[in-house]
Amino acid sequence: MMKSSLTATPWRQCVAAFSIAACVFAASAQTYPDRPIQMAVSYAVGGGTDVVARVVAAELSKQLGQSVIVENRVGAGGTLAVSYVAKSQPNGYNIGWFTGGPIILAPITEATLPYDVARDLIPVSQVQVTDQVMVGRLGMKASNIAEVLAMAKANPGAVTMGHTGIGTAQLLAALMLEKMGGVSLNKIPYKGEAPMLNDIMGERVDVGLVTATSADPLVKAGRIRILSSGGPKRSHLFPQAQSMVEAGFPLFDANSHMGIYVPTGTPPEIVRKLHQATAEAVRVPQVRERLQAMGGSPVGSSPQEFAAFLKVDRERAERMLK
Repeated sequence: MMKSSLTATPWRQCVAAFSIAACVFAASAQTYPDRPIQMAVSYAVGGGTDVVARVVAAELSKQLGQSVIVENRVGAGGTLAVSYVAKSQPNGYNIGWFTGGPIILAPITEATLPYDVARDLIPVSQVQVTDQVMVGRLGMKASNIAEVLAMAKANPGAVTMGHTGIGTAQLLAALMLEKMGGVSLNKIPYKGEAPMLNDIMGERVDVGLVTATSADPLVKAGRIRILSSGGPKRSHLFPQAQSMVEAGFPLFDANSHMGIYVPTGTPPEIVRKLHQATAEAVRVPQVRERLQAMGGSPVGSSPQEFAAFLKVDRERAERMLK
């Protein structure tokens, strides 16, 4: 009896400790947030991803009653920031603002990653879809994407298309065009969108996929030519340019998404609060206007809707990249 009593005591202590921890966790979820929140952004200050994140973070601060502080964790194609959030405490105070690059494309193209998206992250809300557009050099005879592909079919490997590296929407777009159009392109890698645009303006590369906001001033200034949208709908910044559906490619979609994520294990109540605050933020008229002015379409989806979107997006990317 003595032995049974002694061995039972530590067990009761463990049960009590777990109960206390569970109660503390539940209480913290109910009072969340009671201090500032860090939002890890996967790209540099001043870039399109960062600018949109700061607009949304400012409104989230109002909705949640606590500061949402943007923290740029740049490196490894965006995977550095994702890894940081995935390994953070699941308490809602380290959240991530990520694009499809490190979430969808990197897990397909990189042999080893320090995280598993499905295992380590909970998608909270897709905040917006950012319009991409296909642009070309002025001296090129083609005036739309169908004519570009006709040129590529007549001269395999002669048409050059810039992209910004493995695991990016630009390279995925080139691969989709090759597969869907039955052509072979000369794919030219760049370290960023800016040098690629410089070479398009300088007539050194034929076409490229860029954000609509980057293309807008250059098209207006007569420095580059707009060929089509990068997705199934016309870009609202370029309503004159045909969509990829109109060009004959209903499955082509190279538009990029941005969304909020938290580490797996984050209490459902915290996930719910973050989603509600995000959905409210993108419904604010001034926020919607700013996001749309930056070439975006505000979403504010639920965690379930966001997860379903990511599943479809990954399956599409896998078909193109594998």
